[in-house]
Amino acid sequence: MSRADLSVIIPMHNASATVSGVVESFLSIDSVAVEVIVVDDDSSDDSVERVSAIDDPRLVLVRLPHNHGAGVARNHGFARASGRYVLFFDADDEIHPEALTAALGALDDSGASVAMLPYRYRRAGTTAEGMNSFDVAVWEQYVTSPRRLARLDEVPQLLGFTNYPWNKIARTDHYRRTGLRYGATQVHNDVLGHWLTLVDAETILLLDQPLCTHIVGEGGRNLTNRESRARLSLIDALDETYTELEARPMKRRQFARQYWDLVTRVTGWASERITPDVRDEFNLRVHEHVLRIDLSDFHRIRFRQDAGLASRIVRRAQT
Repeated sequence: MSRADLSVIIPMHNASATVSGVVESFLSIDSVAVEVIVVDDDSSDDSVERVSAIDDPRLVLVRLPHNHGAGVARNHGFARASGRYVLFFDADDEIHPEALTAALGALDDSGASVAMLPYRYRRAGTTAEGMNSFDVAVWEQYVTSPRRLARLDEVPQLLGFTNYPWNKIARTDHYRRTGLRYGATQVHNDVLGHWLTLVDAETILLLDQPLCTHIVGEGGRNLTNRESRARLSLIDALDETYTELEARPMKRRQFARQYWDLVTRVTGWASERITPDVRDEFNLRVHEHVLRIDLSDFHRIRFRQDAGLASRIVRRAQT
């Protein structure tokens, strides 16, 4: 058999209401040779039965015996992927097939490591769609034409883009060599995958056409609906990501400004949403993480790049 064009990896945990439609939306794209790998993360509803009822040789179902989180599920799926490209998707979102097809052709033409596209974000009960405001500002700064091929050092603020997995299509063989993986935490596991995808890219293809619509239902599983204690895993995710940067010292040095800007922003965001019972623990974990900063990186940020960011880093360390 010829190699598939695209492997779509879908982690699944109690997604009975939506997963069948997502799987079938990919299998119905005639212009692309697709394989869909659904990784069940120990569902307790009838999600597995619904996926198993789809009779298509292009569909692979992997079952995990315990609930590990979407990051671990994505890693299991990536290990099984055989397509030339890979897309990490969610079990409750919408793909835009025309954008997907165009992105695969553009990746073939450009030879880029990864294509990154905008997305749409829709909350339950609303019709409004759009990206997060920070992402909009970054995208408009860098993307002034329908297609741009760039190195990360030309578009470094993409690292601060919201760490979603489903707006990037990656070249499978390249990222197998670099060791792409997602984090082991139950939540915030996309931080590591986002950073490794961009930091380890040789070139990034920016395409100004929305790839998917991310849908958040009432009581959904996005982070703003998580219990306060789960936010402590944000620090675990940052620790895991920074350890990978330390293993790439040239990249750590090159993108330290972007990394510590992310840390100050997301920990500030989380600190406003935690409850008093975990506040002291959260602040201690943030303090310990910030103290990992390389002093030469801090000196460069403080005296050459962004004195305001340096001040924010100090304040986070003193929290």
